[in-house]
Amino acid sequence: MIRIVGRKGFQSELDMEKTVEEVMRELGLKEQSFVCVRNGSPVTRFDRISPSDDVTFLEIFSGG
Repeated sequence: MIRIVGRKGFQSELDMEKTVEEVMRELGLKEQSFVCVRNGSPVTRFDRISPSDDVTFLEIFSGG
């Protein structure tokens, strides 16, 4: 399961193993705007995620 948490939410299923970078590109997410968490632990864009993983992309934003 893939979830995006931020200004707009989204959920989807992953069909095959891919790198975080590949998934972000497919979803149109900018690397500098999101942190990826796989099964409760942060991962880098080079890590691989599989359909059995619980993956959340957390949007980074700040305000004053």
